[in-house]
Amino acid sequence: MSTVPATTDSFSRHILAGFKPHVPHIQYPVTLGLYQEGDNLALFLAPTDLALVRQLTGVPASDHALVLHGAAVLDDAFLQAEPQAKRINWADVDQFHDDVDVIHIPKNTPVDLEDLDILTPILAAPHQAVPTDLGSRVAIGLNDGCHGVIISPDHQLIQGCLTGFIEAYTTAATGRRCPKIQPDLVAALLQPMQAGEWMELRLLPHKKIFAIELAIKGDDTNASRWVCGGNDLNWRDGWSW
Repeated sequence: MSTVPATTDSFSRHILAGFKPHVPHIQYPVTLGLYQEGDNLALFLAPTDLALVRQLTGVPASDHALVLHGAAVLDDAFLQAEPQAKRINWADVDQFHDDVDVIHIPKNTPVDLEDLDILTPILAAPHQAVPTDLGSRVAIGLNDGCHGVIISPDHQLIQGCLTGFIEAYTTAATGRRCPKIQPDLVAALLQPMQAGEWMELRLLPHKKIFAIELAIKGDDTNASRWVCGGNDLNWRDGWSW
């Protein structure tokens, strides 16, 4: 996976009325949720877009994607993937901004859409969203133009996506590249949450240190903090440097 941090304007592009920003130019809560779905982990991120998520996955740009638009629903029942699903290069998924599902397929793998056992939207059955028998590594869902989910059985891929998302947020919030986040800090966040749980990320402005607050359900009284300061600029968990 690339060591160059992913960049995006999705953090500053979205606005939620009534939200009190912690950073003036980011007026939408930055949130994440991680849930176990069968053999898969499902990482929910907001705000985001396909351009950012694609970068985070580390999937080669030359691989392919199956693109499925919108929910396929009939009489309150979700249907299987529609035959008109489009197969494109992985690098080209950035162009989509509406409700869409994207499923990774290795470049040279033939796919018969009629035999593809995937429900749409993929959140209808996230435990079967990734056709690993075809060599697929990840499936992505985008809703409302800013809510994304990354589904994969590969814990390392999910950890890389989470690390990249947090680093992209700190870069967008500060306007400069922040120190890289150590794997052990992110690994501690990889315990799947209970249904209904989520976490808000907040960059706390300070002249001498970087600080990220991680608040369960946005609750100030149920929050932890990562701080980074000193000469070596290493992150650690705690409330002060």
